[in-house]
Amino acid sequence: MRKIIHIVGNRPQLIKLAVLHQYLSLHSDVQQSIIHTGQHYSYSMNELFFEELSIPTPDINFNIQHSSPNGFIGLAADALQQFFVKEQNAAAFVYGDTNSTLAAALAATRTHTPLLHFEAGVRTGDNSMPEEINRLLTDRLANINFCCTQNNLNNLLAEGYGSSIPCKTILSGDLMLDAFLKIAPGKISTQLPDEFILCTIHRAANLSDKNNLAHIIDALNQLHQQTAVVMPIHPHTQKKIESYGLAIEFIALPPVGYPQMKSLLQRAVFVITDSGGTSREAYFSNKPSLIIMNKPFWPEIIEAGCALQSIAHKNEILKNVQLLNNLPLHFNSAIFGNGNAAASIGANIRVS
Repeated sequence: MRKIIHIVGNRPQLIKLAVLHQYLSLHSDVQQSIIHTGQHYSYSMNELFFEELSIPTPDINFNIQHSSPNGFIGLAADALQQFFVKEQNAAAFVYGDTNSTLAAALAATRTHTPLLHFEAGVRTGDNSMPEEINRLLTDRLANINFCCTQNNLNNLLAEGYGSSIPCKTILSGDLMLDAFLKIAPGKISTQLPDEFILCTIHRAANLSDKNNLAHIIDALNQLHQQTAVVMPIHPHTQKKIESYGLAIEFIALPPVGYPQMKSLLQRAVFVITDSGGTSREAYFSNKPSLIIMNKPFWPEIIEAGCALQSIAHKNEILKNVQLLNNLPLHFNSAIFGNGNAAASIGANIRVS
């Protein structure tokens, strides 16, 4: 029997875990366990998702909190290494590009535990982004790299993966699309306007720079004067807004679960975000989006005419919002597959 150890630490990873774990649980030849590093630890960003998405309680939660990024990676890698060394016939499955992902990749490699990486091959060329470093290193250490898009796979092939770099590269499609298609929208308890712009902001580059966040908030406040802006606020974003003394004039919501987020996406006029996950979910919802990142993770959405990129500057954000009305909106291209990523990954896990 093959054993898969899922290592997760934040909200987007829990969404992907939910659909893959459910699929693998249908096959008696696969045993599964879940390790939570504790990277996200508030109820609204953690336990809520286990409850709403029917994910089993983690076998282990390391509860590593309030550490610097490098400190967190070191502590998590050490704890995971001690766990992996006791396991036999097990493989580590990691998701995305977080510090938890890299910590698990290091621990798996040091203990000769096969490493399976989902969401491989994403490249921005910007090594100043922590996510880029995490992705590069995890891809390089993985035994199997699962790619969401053809562009991701092309990136790996161009770098020598599968030839000079010995590993298996597979175009699996996106588990986020699986989740979006399978999980029903939830009820929103707050009364909202009939028309609104949905916004999410949480990326470090936009939060660590007061000027960036101030420009974003100013732009959202101005947009709210014409069309309501609704923003579920990440706890870290809320802390930064308060510490910088910024004034919010739009509709702020507490963090919402995945079904509620899907409902907001379906009701929104368009989406403003700095999240790789939310920009994909906007695409799945057939909603245009403005991505506030210097180097978006998913240029495929922009190339399909369904999104625009903007820097964190008020005038640029407002200008690009107006340009959203002119996008060709080719939502019918299956950039992220057809919603069967879990089946594709599961089939490769069982034969690997």
